[in-house]
Amino acid sequence: MDTPGNDMNWDKLLEALENADTTALNEEELAMLHAARDMKSRVQTAEKFPTEEGWQRFVAERDKRQLKVHWRKRLTVAAAVALLLVGASTWWITQKQHHLKTIAKADLKPQNGVQIKLSNGKVMKLDSAGTIVQSTSGALIKADSAGIVYNAGANQEAVVAKNDTLVVPKGNKIRIALADGTRVWVNAASELIYPSAFNGPTREVQVHGEAYFEVAVNVQQPFIVQAGEVSVQVLGTSFNVNTYNTNIQTTLTSGKVSATADGKKVVLSPGQQAVYHPQTGDLQQLTVETRIFTAWKDGDVYFEEENLSTIVKSLSRSYDYEFKFEDATLEKINLTLDMPGPVNLQQVLDHIRISNREVVFRIEGRTIYVTRVGQAGQ
Repeated sequence: MDTPGNDMNWDKLLEALENADTTALNEEELAMLHAARDMKSRVQTAEKFPTEEGWQRFVAERDKRQLKVHWRKRLTVAAAVALLLVGASTWWITQKQHHLKTIAKADLKPQNGVQIKLSNGKVMKLDSAGTIVQSTSGALIKADSAGIVYNAGANQEAVVAKNDTLVVPKGNKIRIALADGTRVWVNAASELIYPSAFNGPTREVQVHGEAYFEVAVNVQQPFIVQAGEVSVQVLGTSFNVNTYNTNIQTTLTSGKVSATADGKKVVLSPGQQAVYHPQTGDLQQLTVETRIFTAWKDGDVYFEEENLSTIVKSLSRSYDYEFKFEDATLEKINLTLDMPGPVNLQQVLDHIRISNREVVFRIEGRTIYVTRVGQAGQ
């Protein structure tokens, strides 16, 4: 069996230690020399491990080299160094493993679950306990943690079309099928206000936050989404509405929609986006990569050359965590992430760390501190 250091030239190693000349050392000898110096440094710091006696033996034997001691004594020194390094490495690995076992992970479940605030004042809470079936205003509601379905029956006009409110807190997202067959994915920290049935000339809903719509076709009854100051009208199509930020975005994936705000109107084709700027009253029409704005509905994390500040703001909503930057310069770092269906936030943080080695995340409960490698406290 091979023993570490069998091919080591310990004479050269000792000379390098004495003369600080490493030019004659090979790669393995250089590594051993650096390791020996590193172990000495660790012994002299607060991170002491029980190898002081071994190090003192090494120092004593090294000093004897100046008196031209016999080569056998030098070999004894080399053995002492090797034993010291093996012992120190074992201690270091053990401590590292213990640290990894106790380090916090960003894998907490959201604090609050999805609710439906019914028009009659009652509240339906959705959790993993099972399926909830409830009748309200003549419509039947079936709900569980996977989704919600409204069924108004064969005659929607018989249903009293009062508005219910779907509340989706941070860390959640859910899909709802409205009474007309329209499917809506509602993102975290969002609300959808809608009637239990559509029995008027139009089908109207309101969004606060973000939602993705697949609208059931009904030429006789246009579908209208009110998103802040923007009104989006469709007949049958798929699109995303985002009111998280100051500017309101409508992104079209299929069909055709018109977006109206402040007396202005744009008509979108697939791959286009309307952006309304409330401060100026401008309504822009842009061509975009739609997946950047819709990946969330499939459970994916996707950002393309986006700054870290914007990324963690989105992650905060999606996973119910708070982020704090201890180094403000890190906010401007641009990253591209494409992760299909991460299980929890920790997987996303690990991916960011691999993408950029400057960034470190320190997790304390539901607060994640963003700092730089080597910064004090790390």
